[in-house]
Amino acid sequence: MKKLGALWRHPRVPLVLAVVTVLLGGLAAWSAREAHTLRSGSTAENVALTDNARSSELKGEVQDIVNTVFSYNYTDVAKTERAAQTLLTGKAVQQYNEMIAVVRKQAPEQKLVLTTTVTDSGVRMLSGDRARLLVFADQRSTRTDKNQTAYSAAMFSVGAVHRNDRWQIENIDTFMK
Repeated sequence: MKKLGALWRHPRVPLVLAVVTVLLGGLAAWSAREAHTLRSGSTAENVALTDNARSSELKGEVQDIVNTVFSYNYTDVAKTERAAQTLLTGKAVQQYNEMIAVVRKQAPEQKLVLTTTVTDSGVRMLSGDRARLLVFADQRSTRTDKNQTAYSAAMFSVGAVHRNDRWQIENIDTFMK
């Protein structure tokens, strides 16, 4: 007991304890701020992993959109054009027109049929009426004039917005430069 009392009388012990107290207080304040950021920031608003029903609905609708607008048949161009105008919005309309321009030009001459099938997708972000998905798809391109078929895979990210009780694609990132 005498040794403990002597330890407290040492001039550095109170100083060391004061420094440790300040450091622990700073750590507690930083931890509280970080916890608040996680609870109130955009991360907390992202329900992609917690709202399975809504994420599933979103994936299904986006899959249908991608399968529809990225499939192209030279015999019924108007069907794809109408679908693109109603299922795409904002920047995605221009992006789509740029991507499909080559197909649109070559389709009648080559009697081209392009079929896109989404094989998988993942919801990266779902917050309110906005979402971000990563989409994997297989594409089959058939030139009926030469009876040739080619296959390819595609991976891209899409931004979606929920309007008028349905999802629409508003942005397309193809990961190609």
